[in-house]
Amino acid sequence: QPEATYPAEQEDNDNEEYIKSLSDRIVQLVNATNGHTAILFTTYKVLQAVYEQTKERLGNYDVICMTRSNKTAIADFKKSKNGVLFASGSMWEGVDCIGDTLSSVIIVRLPFPRRCATMEQKKNECNDVSEFVKEYAVPEMLIKLRQGAGRLIRCESDTGVLSILDSRASESGAYLNRVLTALDKYPLVNTIEEI
Repeated sequence: QPEATYPAEQEDNDNEEYIKSLSDRIVQLVNATNGHTAILFTTYKVLQAVYEQTKERLGNYDVICMTRSNKTAIADFKKSKNGVLFASGSMWEGVDCIGDTLSSVIIVRLPFPRRCATMEQKKNECNDVSEFVKEYAVPEMLIKLRQGAGRLIRCESDTGVLSILDSRASESGAYLNRVLTALDKYPLVNTIEEI
């Protein structure tokens, strides 16, 4: 059995039930907020699979899919009236959508760092994998999570809903307390009706 080194590694990216479940929940959330939603993915593979399953069901909205080659996706979203942006990469940080354009951010997965030379070096410097996860992977994830959540509230008059669909941030999830601490200024709701 290979050693699990990064919490971001998930086997369900290829699981049809997982993709269907994600797609169903995203459609519910988008309908609850009447669009105005950015859906942040950590992989283009899952982004594309969910986009394919939801684009027809989201026909009442301007649905925009950010790809590596689509350079106008963010600008198109900002011009839309009730857009739904399927995004990854640069949308996680440094993008401002002030006002009514964006009132819902859906984070599909907690954004743990990807494997790279720097992370591998840090992992090798640790005594074991759990130390690496605690000291490096989780703090990096929390920084990026706050950046993703930061797309939602850009000025004092902005309001919105932040949804995290990763079970690792659920009531029984391993990272719930860390996520709640990182996002402590956001009140919690538990139902689509409250949204």
